[in-house]
Amino acid sequence: MDYSTTSLASDADLFMTDHDEPTDLKSSADSKGQFAPHGEFTLRSDGEILCYEATGPFNLESMQALRITRIKAYERWQPTRKFAAVVHWHNSALMSPEAFHAYRDGYIQFIQNTQAEAVVAWAADADVEGMYLMVQKFAEVFALTRTNFRFFTDIAPAQAWVRESLDQLKSGPPS
Repeated sequence: MDYSTTSLASDADLFMTDHDEPTDLKSSADSKGQFAPHGEFTLRSDGEILCYEATGPFNLESMQALRITRIKAYERWQPTRKFAAVVHWHNSALMSPEAFHAYRDGYIQFIQNTQAEAVVAWAADADVEGMYLMVQKFAEVFALTRTNFRFFTDIAPAQAWVRESLDQLKSGPPS
């Protein structure tokens, strides 16, 4: 895939060889900003589904790091044009306006560059700060990118829904 338009193509340390691959990818490892990231994303693969553990609140630097980590994860674990993810939110989903714009712009650019068809579920307990506000804000982003998106208050139904939706996406539209 060509990421030359994202300025990531020049990052020599972007991809690791198979024998160097950790089980999880942490966004803090991809922090290149002037300030430390606030918030952490840990990504792992569960078969064809990317699983995110997101612990906020988040600042701009955490979203800039996530942009790099998301591409690493996609390249490593989902080389097809079918993108499936479950994001499990912890503590807080709140982010600064700059962080929201970076997340939004990074996700839109990722979908455009990969031309991926996406299925995304978010899951969070009721006590995750700012969750419902962020679901409202991101519903617009997901609609814009034609991402099949749902929010759940429990991780198990979120995972089941993503698996079912990915299977439907892979089998194509019903005849």
